[in-house]
Amino acid sequence: MNPFLTLIAKLFRDVRWSLLFSAATLFALGWLFVYVTSLNESKIRKALAAAPGKGGGFGWMRSMGMGEQPSSAAIIVGFWSHPMIILVVAVWAIGRGTSAVGSEIERGTLDLVLSRPISRSSYLTAQIVASLSGLFLIALSLAAGAAIAVRYNVLGSPPGFGQLVRPALNLAVLGLPIYAYTLLFSTLDHVRWRPTMLGSMLTLAGFIARVIAVIPVFKDMSWRPWVDQASIFRLYDPVDAVTGREHFGFNVAVLIGLSAACITVSHLVFATRDLPANG
Repeated sequence: MNPFLTLIAKLFRDVRWSLLFSAATLFALGWLFVYVTSLNESKIRKALAAAPGKGGGFGWMRSMGMGEQPSSAAIIVGFWSHPMIILVVAVWAIGRGTSAVGSEIERGTLDLVLSRPISRSSYLTAQIVASLSGLFLIALSLAAGAAIAVRYNVLGSPPGFGQLVRPALNLAVLGLPIYAYTLLFSTLDHVRWRPTMLGSMLTLAGFIARVIAVIPVFKDMSWRPWVDQASIFRLYDPVDAVTGREHFGFNVAVLIGLSAACITVSHLVFATRDLPANG
């Protein structure tokens, strides 16, 4: 078998259990959110219609662009902004990013891999292909869980799988820059803990910035737009992806652009850096 494909197969074998657990978790959450929507859809619609000018218990839905009478799809994917969903994607992205170089050097296995007929560029590309394939599989598991659950729950306007793929794609693409900048940290280091710490801190800072930006009490603060603009999480809008798609294309393009820039720099750094010998 081609060494490049052999390496990709090895990487999938190494992460098969974490990949299965992550995919199963999002599949179950996708099913759960459809079930919750089915139970509460009537109540939610009545509450929004009764108090159109007030937030009430459902103001968060209106703030995410659902409108006064959101569709079933909008209500379902509104739950996809839950921190648990983002956490699973972020943990996978950070974990795979730190494993690419720093972890391999720390374990002393990178010399062995590169002693085979495979270049540094091919090695890093294989890491990226395996990691991003897993990331998209995890995100699509969320859509698959929801699409199957739709068949077993009563909804006002049941969404099809194709309608759920777009917000799942937005979720996967949100994980791209998290993986990309963590990968960059990993290519610069020779241990795993520092890239893990830096990637986690940068991701957490972006998430906190987004949370601060949507807190109503800070709405009129002069610094609020700057904080909001600094967070990649503002580019994740699953409700927009199933409704007007006003920002979907732009959000995806920016996230992919940021990721491509970090991955390109990672290739350049890894190709030119001195690798410590396996002592």
